[in-house]
Amino acid sequence: MERRGFLRMSAAAGLSGAAQVQAGGQTPASPASSQSFIERADPNQPGRGKVFALITPHLDDGPIFAGGTLVKMLNEGYTGYFIRVSNDEKDSYNLTLGETVLANEQDAARFVEVAGLKKRYDLNYRNHALDDVSRMEIRVRLMFLFRLLKVDTVLSYDPWGHYEENPDHYVTAQAVEAACWMSGDHLDFPEQFDAGLNVHAVTQKYYFARGPQQVNRVVDISPLIKRKIACIGSCRTMITNMVRSTNDALTAQGLRLAAFSGDQEAANDAFIQAAFIERDRATGARYGLDYAEEFHYIGPDTSLDGYIRAHAEKI
Repeated sequence: MERRGFLRMSAAAGLSGAAQVQAGGQTPASPASSQSFIERADPNQPGRGKVFALITPHLDDGPIFAGGTLVKMLNEGYTGYFIRVSNDEKDSYNLTLGETVLANEQDAARFVEVAGLKKRYDLNYRNHALDDVSRMEIRVRLMFLFRLLKVDTVLSYDPWGHYEENPDHYVTAQAVEAACWMSGDHLDFPEQFDAGLNVHAVTQKYYFARGPQQVNRVVDISPLIKRKIACIGSCRTMITNMVRSTNDALTAQGLRLAAFSGDQEAANDAFIQAAFIERDRATGARYGLDYAEEFHYIGPDTSLDGYIRAHAEKI
């Protein structure tokens, strides 16, 4: 994710407004809570036999914005996969490009293990350069994976999120959105069927955004907040970069935060709490929950269900 804006704002305010600032430096959406469906844990395992894919350009995007939701889905029986679109070569503190790629690749493996996901697929495009990559190419690769894995649900950036400055975010989001329905069309890349694949549309989308979006679904992650913290913490290289870059910005202003100094692991934990968990607490408070994540949710098309029930015949 792009964290420069967050670092600028948090350093200027001494992080006093961290609970009110979205990761990435953009202000939270202001949804109409009366129009948002609150999704809570379901012990009946409604996801049994289903598959979801977390698809993000960067390793930390999913844990930060949907870490609680993806753990909830896994608890409810889903099989989960992680598709990382970029190689994250630009996200470390004082490492070379090559060292950064390796460090974030190792962290990605740790995230998959901590979260309980089945497998990770790295598309390995250059970080911060996805706007120079063919969207068609990314779309076709995603369609292949959707058909291969039989993905029912995706979690990704909102392709219509407002004021998104990072091209990696909106390019990934647009490719995901198009691939979701095109993978269900028999005339889109039919050569994939010769490899044993079949048409398979993705019918559920949980879209998150750094800026304003049309929120219509809120997921209660209160029972899962410790698991979410562990998921974010698995992104060690990226969180360390956020902490040290924030400290540099504070030092330039003659300021210091004791919680972000000293032991790196403790500093990372403090940063996660201040920057992300307090945000989830503030989000939850708007809906009478302890902690929550917000999404624009798109579900299966049910427009013909009534007609089918009334007129369908057995054959």
